[in-house]
Amino acid sequence: MLDGARRRLHETVCGANLWLDGLFGGEPNVENARSVSGRLELSTIYTEADGTDLKVRLRVNYDLPNLEHRFNLFLGREASDDAISDTREPLSVRSSVFGLDTEEDWLAGLGYSPPGRFARKLDFRAGVKIQSATEVYFQGRFRHTFFLGEHAALRFRETLFWENREDGFGATTALDYDRVLRRNLLLRWGNVGTYSEGTEGLAWRSAVYFYWNLARQRAFSTELFLRGATEAEVPLREYGVRGVYRRPVLRQWLFGELIAGYTFPRRELADAREGSAVIGFGVDLLFGRDPY
Repeated sequence: MLDGARRRLHETVCGANLWLDGLFGGEPNVENARSVSGRLELSTIYTEADGTDLKVRLRVNYDLPNLEHRFNLFLGREASDDAISDTREPLSVRSSVFGLDTEEDWLAGLGYSPPGRFARKLDFRAGVKIQSATEVYFQGRFRHTFFLGEHAALRFRETLFWENREDGFGATTALDYDRVLRRNLLLRWGNVGTYSEGTEGLAWRSAVYFYWNLARQRAFSTELFLRGATEAEVPLREYGVRGVYRRPVLRQWLFGELIAGYTFPRRELADAREGSAVIGFGVDLLFGRDPY
């Protein structure tokens, strides 16, 4: 059943990409269409503060070979505000059950990556948020990695974006410091801030992560975080600690996740800051040639 569901999902996406690739010139190529990659995430999370929430996310990427792989199509259901402002966690970090207070929307669009150096990259995106009132957005992102010796790196990211409804024009700045402590242990200090026409001043997040590689595709991470907005009624919105254990389940392309944590949220001045336990479960199905 698992193999059949994954195969049907892959075939459906490949068929759509075969048709789309033909629109951009050249002969549609079945082998090229099979190079699509993606992931389907199902998760549920419970917090004392917000109750139970069920999430379904899908992300599909496809490089267009007839346009020399500089352009790619993307389609997905995810936290749209984080995707547009470029504040979502990278896939190697993010758990499928994080972001319980975000809403998922369907996003689709076209991306372009001009030639560049390994440590310095520039890319652009134009897309739409598919809902009752369609929203359009544009995004330009510059990334630069500074290598600090053999065991450390500093990663800088600047993103300019515009969308035609709530957020308008905005910018996101991110700065991450990575250090390898042991062969199987990585420390990351991540910081991100967004300012737009829709934010309450500077919306920011700072976190310290520890990642353990437990071998055989198993991993464990812990996170100490703070987040807030400088001009909000409560500038410090939440702080706490979370841990995620991730491992393959039944297949090498099917991962299960267990998350547990304890946070202290406060959204309005009238609210008391009380502790909130967090527990969640997630399943992550990868498909395609390079889904990671």
